[in-house]
Amino acid sequence: MISRVFAIVAILALFLIANRAAFEGYFSDDDLDNLSWATVAGIDSFVSELITPVFSKTNTRPTGGLFYRWAGHAWQWQFERYLIPLFALHWLNSVLIFLLLRRKDIPEFPAAVATLFFLFHSALLEAWWKPMYIFDLLAATFCLLTWLLYGTRLWIAAIITFWLAYKSKEVALFFSIVLALENWRRAIPFLLISASFGLQAMQVNTKRDTVYTLRFTPKALLTTIPFYGKQFLLNKFGALLVAPILLFARQREVWISFAGAAALCIPLLFLPGRLFSVYLYVPMLALMPGLAAIFKQIPKRSLAAGLIAFIALDYISLKEKRKLELASGHETRSYISQLQAAAPIEAIAYFENSPLNFRLHGMTGALRLITKNPNAKVLNPEVEANRLEAKGKELPTFHWFAPKQKLTIANHQFGEAKRSELEFKDPSSAWQLVEGWFDREGHFRWAAPNARLNLRAAKDHTRLRVQFNNGPVFMNAVKQLNVTIRINGEELGEAAFTTAGTPIIDFPLKHSIEGPAQIKFLSKPGYLPPGDDRTLGVAIISVALIR
Repeated sequence: MISRVFAIVAILALFLIANRAAFEGYFSDDDLDNLSWATVAGIDSFVSELITPVFSKTNTRPTGGLFYRWAGHAWQWQFERYLIPLFALHWLNSVLIFLLLRRKDIPEFPAAVATLFFLFHSALLEAWWKPMYIFDLLAATFCLLTWLLYGTRLWIAAIITFWLAYKSKEVALFFSIVLALENWRRAIPFLLISASFGLQAMQVNTKRDTVYTLRFTPKALLTTIPFYGKQFLLNKFGALLVAPILLFARQREVWISFAGAAALCIPLLFLPGRLFSVYLYVPMLALMPGLAAIFKQIPKRSLAAGLIAFIALDYISLKEKRKLELASGHETRSYISQLQAAAPIEAIAYFENSPLNFRLHGMTGALRLITKNPNAKVLNPEVEANRLEAKGKELPTFHWFAPKQKLTIANHQFGEAKRSELEFKDPSSAWQLVEGWFDREGHFRWAAPNARLNLRAAKDHTRLRVQFNNGPVFMNAVKQLNVTIRINGEELGEAAFTTAGTPIIDFPLKHSIEGPAQIKFLSKPGYLPPGDDRTLGVAIISVALIR
């Protein structure tokens, strides 16, 4: 007994040592987005989502939402405290896996090895490093409780925990297949719940086209299967370690386990736009009985040697992931601290650059939390509709300079003419666009056949210099591109192109101009690319008034 307690303490100590850097991380964009709405939503909205049999079109997951509501009020910006429940849930899930394996007559040592495989696997690292994966942790907890109850006389109670698993994350719907592989008659109510929500989800899926849309294509599988296979195996050496183990995979329990894991992977395999190794957290639960059944057939010394080899490979993978997570976390922490120091801030703002892996919804969430205004928002000036929202207003713009970890907040107004030259590789160029411009594509920007922008002219400016980006596909389609340029309503010149390239053309000014100057691009014939609803006129790399 004493030796077992010592072993458990040693394992937990090793886990904490390996993952101590997690407390140096910071909130992700999803965390801040979730905190911004969960801390102001009424408790009744969570209860309603929890009990409704209707599929949530907004992907509201009430169990995780309640965590954010409670933690946000209790800890606010104290990131380190959010990790304590994550670590605890991961350890709880590991304990439940061990209990499940022992119930399935797996001897203690192979059951412990399989549990350690799950506890330490670096592919799952983000589950206990980032609060945003509380949804995966809770889904796993309720799935495991369902599995444990399912094999007892209290199996009816498992319907409640299964419902909570689904309300934690949608991947749990496929856990009914895992249950059916054990006892299909008992699984009928679970399968009916899955079918109901699954059919509703498919109806929503066919009406949207986002990164969350399931893609039932061979191309999707060619993207997702190699990715998740590599994550599970850690690296090529992991494949060499696993290959000999599969020689022992002859039992029915093993193939049932693998089939259950494959079923839980179904939504992952058809989401090529959302590739995250931590998504394996719930599917890996179904794999544990099969792995433990294989481990049972391996001599203890060989199994112990394999466990040591796995931990070594896992630690190498963990160090690589840790670098990325900490780099992202440190940059976001610096950004948020500077944003907090700049308060009070307007409830509507724009951004030009952002920290590593920190997206627009995260900036909006941060602004709402800092201003304590649930209607605050950060808009993208790259989107013309967002720029139009600023018409007639001077609003703060967040500019993040990553090399120096510096946040600059400057006021901008839609259509203003502060600069005499615009390089479209620079996000700040968007502020001087008036109409007819599409989002940047790397170093250039497409304009519609009729597009306008403003520049600041000085007395000594004598020319308007424009660099075009005439791509081969575009030129092959239009054959000849004709562009007319006007400045303040006066025609400045014309250009005609018949070949691909990035020509730079200077258009002489007819007279001296000082102050705001409106530049208008009129291009023909216009091009409608296949599968694109935009009509493209001309692609521009830069435009500048020069001496």
